Amino acid sequence: MSKAKKGEKAPDKKRKKVTKWIWGIIAFLLVVIIAMGGVNFYLNQNFTVSFYQITSDKVSNNIRIVELSDLHNSEYGKNNSKLIAKIEALQPDLIVYAGDMMNEQDSDYSVMFDLSDKLSEIAPIYACYGNNELDQQLFFDDSFKKQLREHHVTLLSNEAKDVEVGSSTIQLVAISDNVDQFDVETNNAKKFINSIEPTDNCRICLTHYPELFNEKLLNKNIDIAFTGHAHGGHVRLPYVGGLYSPGEGFLPKFTAGVVEADDGTQVVVSRGLGNSSEATGIKGLEIPRINNQPELVVVDICWY
Repeated sequence: MSKAKKGEKAPDKKRKKVTKWIWGIIAFLLVVIIAMGGVNFYLNQNFTVSFYQITSDKVSNNIRIVELSDLHNSEYGKNNSKLIAKIEALQPDLIVYAGDMMNEQDSDYSVMFDLSDKLSEIAPIYACYGNNELDQQLFFDDSFKKQLREHHVTLLSNEAKDVEVGSSTIQLVAISDNVDQFDVETNNAKKFINSIEPTDNCRICLTHYPELFNEKLLNKNIDIAFTGHAHGGHVRLPYVGGLYSPGEGFLPKFTAGVVEADDGTQVVVSRGLGNSSEATGIKGLEIPRINNQPELVVVDICWY
């Protein structure tokens, strides 16, 4: 076997070693990405429960409210058995829907209606329109609200209602659209908002759109609001939060948790329980949830 002649390069062992390390790193990263994708997929098939406590001197007893938002006909267990069991265990005083529990142009309401039938046995249910329900009522099925009422849901549309919970009376107000549009029955949301008068009771607002608290719902004597729509920002980045909301664009303020508006209103923003393509505007094309597990929201309003 002949030896390498003087001046010829010997096999580059160092280069081979570096190449081996690079491929090793690439393989490791691929494993990490696949594992993270698997974990993310698993989490998105299951919901978490988020607990928040808000203190108010306008109530005389503790009130537990469970919020569901943006279900978009999703199911957790057969006939939403897991969701129902969890809510039953939480023993809420009230259950609220913050909109988009179903999808517009979908005439099969069975997921929402069956769920409501079961939840109504646990606590009274109050709801506001999301954009999907409102469009369904306005353009595709004007009997939707009546059908919802038959399944034990009180849907408030640009109106207020006093509700007794224990020894406390709270006022529920519901904003059914994005303020610049119109209501399905009587007055538009803007007219209703301008007509709201002060109250000594704890005023709780149900509205699908948290971005209204950037400006349009400020200084309306609202103590607590239950909202959704942002889907948690779809992609949540560490130390940054949600990446995108259909109502606020990129790096939105209102995507999750309890966010204090400029007037002091405690805005509860649900990350939602389902997903939809409304953020992309292309039917069937959804922004995937990343680091953004679906959630059930529990708020304890405490008098002390």
